[in-house]
Amino acid sequence: MKNILFPTDFSFNSDQAFPYALDIAYLLGADLVIFNSYRLPHSKSNVMTSLLDRMKEDSNNDLERLKKEALAKEKYKTLKITITSRSGNFISLIPNVADEFKSDLIVMGTKGANSLKEIFIGTNTLEVIQSTKIPILTVPEKAKNNKVDKIAMAVDLKKIKDPEQLRPLLEMAKICRASIEFVHVMHPDDQDSTKDRFNQIMFLEKFASQASSNIHIITDTDIIEGLSRYVATEKPDMLAMLSRKHTLFDRLFSESLTNKLSFRSEIPLLVMDE
Repeated sequence: MKNILFPTDFSFNSDQAFPYALDIAYLLGADLVIFNSYRLPHSKSNVMTSLLDRMKEDSNNDLERLKKEALAKEKYKTLKITITSRSGNFISLIPNVADEFKSDLIVMGTKGANSLKEIFIGTNTLEVIQSTKIPILTVPEKAKNNKVDKIAMAVDLKKIKDPEQLRPLLEMAKICRASIEFVHVMHPDDQDSTKDRFNQIMFLEKFASQASSNIHIITDTDIIEGLSRYVATEKPDMLAMLSRKHTLFDRLFSESLTNKLSFRSEIPLLVMDE
């Protein structure tokens, strides 16, 4: 990962995510792009045009402030930081800006929630995830710090089409010197081939051989309840998953989970497309 995109609307949520973006760029030796947008309802009046110019100026000034604050810190003084401001819908523009700057990772803040599902519902995160194949690290407003020692990766132990899609997970673990805890929640009546499951475990162990890793098999009648219990008990510093069809990720948006996921989300979520 050589190019990191940090979209910001200058909210508290974005401010909480900024240290993550800075640290990841610093540890990877990557370039960091800070992006913001501004928009007014369509109008041809001179007043609206003047106001749009003012909004553009304010956006650029705030971006420049963030850049200066970051570079003023000894740790980040050598970072290459680019700022860019665009006219238009903030969320819709993120994938376009990411493509333009050849971003390898998008780091963005998200409003805190009482459950995994609520990380997405009521926020714009899901829209971004669905409109780009670039890995996204979402940071909830209640994230305690940007130190990552343990990353939990939810897996279904089915064959991964392109192992390279997991590369951001491995890079994140290496730069943070974090362990990767692969977590599989198995239904008691699961009839999947033990051999196939074993082969996938061997693949994951080989893939993560450059980092410390473990495989956790949890038995539960509800996959999401099992994962919720693991996160609440083991307290990983980051959760990761693949956003592919017919998996745990899909179930986060297709079931009623408010009562099932009881832990407060205080950890970032890394979503990788397959």
